[in-house]
Parts: sequence; C-alpha cells; structure tokens
Amino acid sequence: MAETRSKPVPPELPAKKRFHHARWIIYTLVAAVVVLPYILPAPPMKFIPSDTVKKVYDRIEGLPAGSHVLLAFDFDPSSQAELEPMARATLKHCFKKGLVPVIMTHWSTGIDLDKRICESTAAESAKLYGRPIQNGKDWVFLGYRPGATMLIVAMGENLKTAFEKDFYGQSTQSMEALRGVDSLKNFPAAIDFAAGDSVSWWIVWGGDKYNLPLAAGTTAVSAPDLYPFYQSKQLIGFMGGLRGAADYESLVAEPGGATKGMLAQSAAHVLMVLLIVVANVRLVMGRSARKPKD
Repeated sequence: MAETRSKPVPPELPAKKRFHHARWIIYTLVAAVVVLPYILPAPPMKFIPSDTVKKVYDRIEGLPAGSHVLLAFDFDPSSQAELEPMARATLKHCFKKGLVPVIMTHWSTGIDLDKRICESTAAESAKLYGRPIQNGKDWVFLGYRPGATMLIVAMGENLKTAFEKDFYGQSTQSMEALRGVDSLKNFPAAIDFAAGDSVSWWIVWGGDKYNLPLAAGTTAVSAPDLYPFYQSKQLIGFMGGLRGAADYESLVAEPGGATKGMLAQSAAHVLMVLLIVVANVRLVMGRSARKPKD
C-alpha cells in the first residue's frame, strides 16, 4: 500500500495571509476615520484663521445691512469638495448680516450645483436666523452667460444689460434685490470662488478697470499663486482649499462641511503616522528575533 504524503505547505503562505488580513484592517480603519466625522456629532475644533481669510471676513463683516456682495461661483462638481464649503459659509455670513448676495458663474457645467447651493443655503439660513430669505428680494442668482472676460467688462458697464434676466427668468430691471446696482462699480465687495484661472480675469477686468474690491477662494493647489496679488493689494484676501473654508466657518461660528472635512483629514493623517510607527516597530522586532544567538 502506497504511503500517502500530504503536500508541504509553502512557508510563504502564512505570511501572505497575514499581509492580506493586515491590508483589510488598514482599509477598514481608514474608512472609519474618514466616514465617522460626517456621521457622528463633530467635537469642537479650534482653528486659528490665517490673515488672508480674516481679511475677507472683515470686509464682509464691516458692510452695513442691505449692501450688495457679488459672488462668482466659478467651479463645478470636480472641485466641489473644496469650494462648496467656503461658498456656503460666505452665503450664510451675508444672510446673517442682512446683505444681498448677487451670484453668477462663468462655468456652464456648474449651474445646477450653484442653484442647489443658493437655494439650500437660503432655506437653511431662514430657519437659522428666524426670518424669510427670498429669491429676488434677499438674494439673486443671475446664472451663466458666455463671454468670460468680455462678460466682466459688460457687467462693469451695465449689469442689467449683461444679465437682462436672472436664472429663474425674472427681469433684472425691476428686481428689488438689484435696486441701486447698475454695474460692478456699485459693489463694495466681490469674491470669486475659482477652480480655474478666473481670479486673474476679475483682477484685471473687474478690480483694475472698475475698482471692484475683490477677494478669492480657490483650491489648495492654486492658493499659493494668489500671494503676489494679495501683497500688491489687488486682492483683499483669499481662502485656500478646505482649510481656508474651515477658517471662514470658524469666524462666522457656523461649523459646516469644511470643519468636518478637516476633522476627517486630520484623523486620517494621525492614523497614517501611527500605522507607519507600528509597521517599523514590527520590522525591528522581526529582525531582532531572526538574529542568531551566540
């Protein structure tokens, strides 16, 4: 009778299994620290706002009630994670102060997103501040028009000719929210939330040509490019990326998506550092265990 022998287990198989299990543990931990801040009540996070963000806040905070603020939502869903929180925080600040935000966009791909931001923030602010906030009276969404830099020039000459109707089809000529606003010269403040290079358009054709006091909000990767304009005083200030949005949320005392995003980001960074430390400790311990004893 032939002797049956079991096949030897490859020595590397247990190591592969350990690696496989460790990988899924890491995936689970990363998913947990990123998702949980958006589900559970966020613990209070303290931010020290940068000077560039505080300058934007101070300009809006210093405007008297009824003043108009031009907001250009020059982004679409591809950069929504960074720019939507700062756009919402600024809208809330305007509604809280009784200012009249006038919103437009150069990005046709962002119209639906912009509409949702305006409507949901207005509804949320109405509940938060205990007063009605009505479209056409307390805020305006002009929508999109082609033209890029030429559109800015047209707005500088006559805003109501550049936008004869708002996004909802209402005539701008007799709109209550635009009473006393005929061109860019009538805005005491403007902010461009930009995913592209539209900030430079506004600086040249809005700020320099029509003396439009301009600030900006950009993605984190674009923020360093704005320092020369800030130092030359062509920009009042600017917000950069998720951290800039979180700074603004802390200044208006309205924690939102950026604050939760910073918590998730910070937790993920701490987890990565801990995992690197654990991996290196295990490596050193494994090498020590394999050293031959004298």
